This record gives sequence, C-alpha cells and structure tokens, in this order.
Amino acid sequence: MSQNVQAAGKAKSALALDHLQLLAPGLAACLAIAVVAYLAAGFFPLIGAPIFAIAIGVAITNLSGGTKLSSKLQVKEISGTALRAGIILLGATLNLKDVAHTGLSSLSLLAVTIGLGFVVALLLGLVMGVEWRMRLLIGMGTVICGGSAIAALAPVIRAKPEEIAYSISVIFLFNMLAVIIFPGFGHMLHMTDDGFGLWAGTAVNDTSAVVAAGFAFSQAAGAYATIVKLTRTTLIIPLLLVVGLAMPFLDRSEAIAGASSLGARIKKAVPWFILWFVAASLVNTLGLLGGLAPQIQTVARFVMVVALAAVGLQGHWRAFAGAGIKPLLLGLACWVVVAVSSLLVQSWTDQL
Repeated sequence: MSQNVQAAGKAKSALALDHLQLLAPGLAACLAIAVVAYLAAGFFPLIGAPIFAIAIGVAITNLSGGTKLSSKLQVKEISGTALRAGIILLGATLNLKDVAHTGLSSLSLLAVTIGLGFVVALLLGLVMGVEWRMRLLIGMGTVICGGSAIAALAPVIRAKPEEIAYSISVIFLFNMLAVIIFPGFGHMLHMTDDGFGLWAGTAVNDTSAVVAAGFAFSQAAGAYATIVKLTRTTLIIPLLLVVGLAMPFLDRSEAIAGASSLGARIKKAVPWFILWFVAASLVNTLGLLGGLAPQIQTVARFVMVVALAAVGLQGHWRAFAGAGIKPLLLGLACWVVVAVSSLLVQSWTDQL
C-alpha cells in the first residue's frame, strides 16, 4: 500500500516538474519583460511599470510570432496564475475590515454601472443587429470582468468559438485603452486615490487592466481598485444563474436539449482565489505577518507586472479583422456608458 502511495507521489511530482519545464520559457520571457518595464518606469514614473509591461508584450507578440508565439510560451496560463498569486499576496498587505468596508461601499455604484451596461449591450445591440449571444458576451465582459466573464458565460449560452474570440478581442481593445487613458484622465480631474480606485474598479473591464490602471495612478489607488474589482467579479455568479435560467427562452434548442448542469458551470466559474485573498487579509489583520507587509507588497506588485507582461503577449490585433465594426461599436458604447455613469455617480455622491 505504502509503495503504491509513494509511486503515485513520484508520478505527480514528475508531472508537476514536466509542467513547470513547459512553462519555463514563457515565465522567463515575462520575468524579463517585467524587469525591463520596471527599469523603463524609473525614467518615466508617470507611465509606470504595469503599462510598460503590457505595451512591451503587445509589441513583441505582434512583431514576432503572433498567436503562435503566445501559444508556444503558454502565456495565457502564466497570466492567470501570476495575476491570482499577485492578488492573494496583495491581500496579505490589507486589513480585512478595510476590505469589507470597500467592497460593501462599492455595491450601490456597481449596481448602477452593471445595470446600465447590460441595458446598453442588450437593447442597443438589438437595434444595431448584433446577434444575441454576442450582445451577452460583450455586455458580461464589460460590466463584470472581461475575458474571464466571457469564458464563464460562453458555455452557458453555447457560444460559438468565433463569437468568443470576437468578443474577447473587443474587450481587450478597450482594456488597453483604459490602461492608457484612465490614469492621465484621473490626474487631470484631480481625483483622490480612493476616488480613482473606485472608478477604475467599477469601469475598467478586466482584472489585469484594473490592476494596471490603478497602480499606474498610485499604490493606494491600485489596492483600492483591486478590492472593488474583486467585489465586482463575485457578481458573475448570480448573473450566470440568471442567464442560465433564461436560456430556454433565449434559445429554443436549449429548451429541447436541456442545459448540461448549470450548477457545474457556475461552480467552475467561481473565482476561488478570492477566498485565498480574504484568508491572506485575515492573516495580516490578526498581526501574524509582523512587519513583512511592505516587502510582501513589493513582491505582489512585481508578480502582477509579470502577469501583465503575459497579458500583453496575448494581444493579437489580427483577431479584430473578423469581428466587424458593429460589435466593436457596441463594446465602445457599453464601455463609455459604464465609465461615464461611474464618474457621474461618484461626482453626485462626493466620492471623487
């Protein structure tokens, strides 16, 4: 019995080592980009390492191998893993009371931005003649969490591969624009750290772009934006449930064939790393980390920059060629409505 257990353990270790070796080239590339991004940020601190990391990644992938390069380097897995690790490490530098307060205080604003964003995606998309699955994918990607939300929603609505690719491409474009535009616009409006963090956390699509834009504005804004974005990400669960229950009315074939375990899909879509983020924050709140929070914060920021380098390496502009102009315009409209409505509500409630 013990020999079987030992054999199984060795097999798992061998598989883990093989997987690590497979990721090594891509991880090395992302680490190198992150280092260069930090060096560049030393000369241009207003731009910041997060923006440099994404820009360098996008430049490399489009000047060299495109989709083949990113696939070979396994950057999609690297970006997801590094981003989750960075967020968990960030949790170890925060007080759980502050996290709870920030999350709860952002819910009313999130209700406004998510509601308006979905109304624009569904109704304006209908007027424009955008197919209903594409409308849902762009709407979910804009109001919740970009590519992750699209990936979670796609199997629920039985989206076609090209619809998934097009909607992710549209969302990615506005992620990049947000990272470039938001920090400068925030400084122009003389926004506070918390005000900008709340705006970025509610109005920027993807978690990676929220992190990049937030930390490009300031350290405090980045931490605040991350918490708001995590609160926003959890709302994917009830939205998936609503869409899943509505599928028989949206798609007649769904009513006939029946959905394959909506519960399993929702369980798979649950962002479990948020629980680790809360656990890490609890450890810090209890004072178990001593005075290590500043060092952990430095490591967390670097890990996030590594993740953003991997995100940049996935930026294939050719993917927009087949999307057509209508989904792009719909994505722009949703993005503008969410961003402007967030600013207006913050202005009315003196949260800027």
